[in-house]
Amino acid sequence: MKYLLKLKKFGKSTFISHNDTLEELERMFRRAKIEMEYTQGFHAKPKLAIQDFSNFNKYVSEGFRLMKYGPVKDNYKLNIKYYLFRVYISENLFSIFEKSIENDEILKNKFIDLEYKKNKKGIYVLKYKQEYNKIYNIWKVFKNMEEDFIFFPFVYDVIWGG
Repeated sequence: MKYLLKLKKFGKSTFISHNDTLEELERMFRRAKIEMEYTQGFHAKPKLAIQDFSNFNKYVSEGFRLMKYGPVKDNYKLNIKYYLFRVYISENLFSIFEKSIENDEILKNKFIDLEYKKNKKGIYVLKYKQEYNKIYNIWKVFKNMEEDFIFFPFVYDVIWGG
C-alpha cells in the first residue's frame, strides 16, 4: 500500500532544496526506527514501507512537521485537479507579468484565481492555481529578461478531484 504524506517546512528549513529535503526525510525515518527496504544497484535508495505515522512528529527535524497522511492507490496522481502556486518576483518582473496578462487573454486564463500583493520588502507575491494537465511555465513570460531580478516559484499545495 502507498501512503501520501503532507509535510510542512518552516523557519530555516524552507530554504532546504528538494534533494536535501528527501535526504532529511530518510534520516527522520531512520531516527524513528522505521524499517526500510533498499533498491538494488550501486547507489541503493530506500524503498519506504510504513503503516503507522502516528508518532512520526516525535522524530522530525527542526523546521518540519507532518501535517497529514493517508493511503493512496497507484494512480493517485490522476486525482490531482489543481496545483496551487506561489511565486515571489521583483517589481521589474511584476510589471512585465502585469502587462503580459493585460494584453493576452489566453495567457491570463492560464492563471486561475490569480491574486497578488506587494510585501513589506517590495517583493510581489503571486498566488494562483493551474490544472494538473495544463501547467504553464510562468518563466516563459520573463525569458528575455536582461537585468537583475528575483524569481522564486513553488507549488505549495494541491487540490484533489473526485
